[in-house]
Amino acid sequence: MARIATFKHPGEVMDWENATGSDVSVGDVISLGTFCGVASVDIDNGDTGPIVLSGCFEVDAVNNAAFTQGDLIYFDTSAKKATKDTSKEFLGVAMRDKGTTGTTAYVKIGYEWHDKAEKTITYSNTGAEISAGDVVKFSDFCGIAAEGIDATDGEGAVYIEGTFELASVTNAAFVAGDRLYIDAAGKLSKLNTYGNVPIGVAADAKETAAATAFVTLSRDVAPKGEDTITYANGGPEIAAGAVVKFADFVGVAAETIAATTGTGKVYITGEYTLTSVTNAAFTAGDLLYVDGDGKLSKVSTNPSIPAGICTVAKAEAGATATVRLGPGIPRLATGA
Repeated sequence: MARIATFKHPGEVMDWENATGSDVSVGDVISLGTFCGVASVDIDNGDTGPIVLSGCFEVDAVNNAAFTQGDLIYFDTSAKKATKDTSKEFLGVAMRDKGTTGTTAYVKIGYEWHDKAEKTITYSNTGAEISAGDVVKFSDFCGIAAEGIDATDGEGAVYIEGTFELASVTNAAFVAGDRLYIDAAGKLSKLNTYGNVPIGVAADAKETAAATAFVTLSRDVAPKGEDTITYANGGPEIAAGAVVKFADFVGVAAETIAATTGTGKVYITGEYTLTSVTNAAFTAGDLLYVDGDGKLSKVSTNPSIPAGICTVAKAEAGATATVRLGPGIPRLATGA
């Protein structure tokens, strides 16, 4: 019987032609499309040299994420660092734990470990051009563009699973497991307010001032924790996101409500960033009220209406504050 395949060598090294336009140094991580190898010698541009495809290497790594032994590890070819961001090139498996601030990682490289967890859907784009890596918002979850998608009628793959490093707000710390949302600026946030779209779960802790965070995409994040009531509007039109005052509490319009006879949903729980007075500092835990000008304040007397509890400290000059709505906040019966 004719032999279909003949063993040649273990396949731990391959000859690679350097067509990158730049010289490669020994120890450089080389992207091979679906996985990576490591140059075992210097390889000048245009030359051919050996690339190692298997083995454990100590690799420069991002210093804003912890690795656990067994984690799938990827390589950011721009930053030249190992990462857990699954949008990057597959590298291998973590052989040792790495602390969040650690700058190197032990990685068992090898194509045999390649098992990207991401799943994609085909997205029909009706808006502006989308670049690979951009956040794509749906009604109650987000994805990450796996490729460039043309404007208006372009189609392309969008990841709906996987772990990604994305821009985040710099006024809040994240703990692994926090539910995260994409805000109007396209940044990761813990605020599940109107307009913010669920994206997934924090994959690692993030310090308050850090500008990026790792998130594991999930369509199972609760769209919003807010409860709503149906409001019959007897006044002027109410815009989505506007404060709606009741006798002893306030809500936030979940949608635009037509004037005079319109009805619509109003959130009465949840966290919101609202306009505030600029003559007082707030501390997390302060009871907050909406004053006669529609601004958050600590003044509890009439005509102020209870709003909820401050969740993020605000400096005196700050023009906005974050409040967790909650009917039942006390108010003095009369005021000066």
